[in-house]
Amino acid sequence: GNSLATVSSLLGLQLARSSSDEVRNALEAAQARVQAIASGHRRLRLGADLETTNAAEFLDDVTEDLAQGVPPGSSVSFVRDFEPLTIPARDATTIGIVVSELATNACKHAFGADGKGTIWVRFGRGANGVVTLAVEDDGQGMQETGNGRSGLGALIVRQLANQFGGAEPRYAPRPGGGTSVTVELPKLEVRNGS
Repeated sequence: GNSLATVSSLLGLQLARSSSDEVRNALEAAQARVQAIASGHRRLRLGADLETTNAAEFLDDVTEDLAQGVPPGSSVSFVRDFEPLTIPARDATTIGIVVSELATNACKHAFGADGKGTIWVRFGRGANGVVTLAVEDDGQGMQETGNGRSGLGALIVRQLANQFGGAEPRYAPRPGGGTSVTVELPKLEVRNGS
């Protein structure tokens, strides 16, 4: 945690010295990702075995951090629905990063100039029994180009989901408007019969 805070501070120092918008944007994105990882580590509460955590409690805390980070003047609300599955602590942080990437992308691109909307974050077993993560928004929906599937964030989501045997994340229009991203995690180990 302390090392991540140091990295974030170093990125902030470099950010303050940069006059290039492109460099500033890249440094801000890197700093946000480091902070997301740090938040995940900080919020992780281990079970009695010191190896597992309650996914619902952890993701609730991570989502609360994301809600607190919404820029001033925006009115984005988060709706959470997390099944209380017991999962390995090492995997919880990875899932937290995926949630952060998807929710941050929605905050940046889904809503218009007024920055108003809702983001739903769900985690639990799907109808087929496979643990699934879904992030949806009621924003302007996917555009024909630049729909969020080709950027660095989408690459990070794909690679992290792949660690759990996940197929390609599914991006789709959300009924009623907006975008839905679904990530199946078939190889995520669920412990203690949860």
